[in-house]
Amino acid sequence: MSTFYLRDIENDICHLSENDSRHAVKVLRHKNNDFISVVNGKGLLAKAKIIEANPKKTKIKVLQTKKIKIPTILGLAFCPTKSNERNSFIIEKATEIGVTDFYPLIAQNSERRKWNSIKFEKILIATLKQSGNYWLPNIHKLEAFNDFIVRKELPKLKLLAHCKEGKKQDIRNLADATKNQIVVIGPEGDFTLEEINQSIINKFQTISLGDNRLRTETACITSLAIMKFL
Repeated sequence: MSTFYLRDIENDICHLSENDSRHAVKVLRHKNNDFISVVNGKGLLAKAKIIEANPKKTKIKVLQTKKIKIPTILGLAFCPTKSNERNSFIIEKATEIGVTDFYPLIAQNSERRKWNSIKFEKILIATLKQSGNYWLPNIHKLEAFNDFIVRKELPKLKLLAHCKEGKKQDIRNLADATKNQIVVIGPEGDFTLEEINQSIINKFQTISLGDNRLRTETACITSLAIMKFL
């Protein structure tokens, strides 16, 4: 069944958004009495029937709901690139993989110091419907790297990737999909030695993603895939 997003699906009778209504009727050619799936991004999955197929405001009747348990935390903290296209790629692909929390950061060598959460929230919703996930990831506010690393609520398994020389472990030896975990990816100019040392003081484990020097978006997706599926 086609899947649509609706923030509130607690009532028996609901209406799809205008965008989803148009997509359902004009693109997918849904008609009255067709069955669809609806998710609210908070673990609720509903089976519904279209009772009024309208391209501006499709009315549906919720037939049954199912609560999906909250997933194990998989966090991604990264320094946004200069290109919003590349940042969009990170958000989209990371959501497909199953990231639960995004933390955009400003480090000393950051290229971008502004962040448009509204733009990326739209990508989250579109990806949620496509990927079959039931929980919408949280996008936290843009913050300084030094403020982020002292957060007390972060998972205990905290990994930080960098390209500097020094003692690092292979991410495959530390990642554990059964535990809450988070990975931190730096800017194109990498973290400074001071930032790396401060992260270690705050109990981050420094990791290697291999011998090749990866771009930010590649490093994000590579590390997440290992953490999620290894």
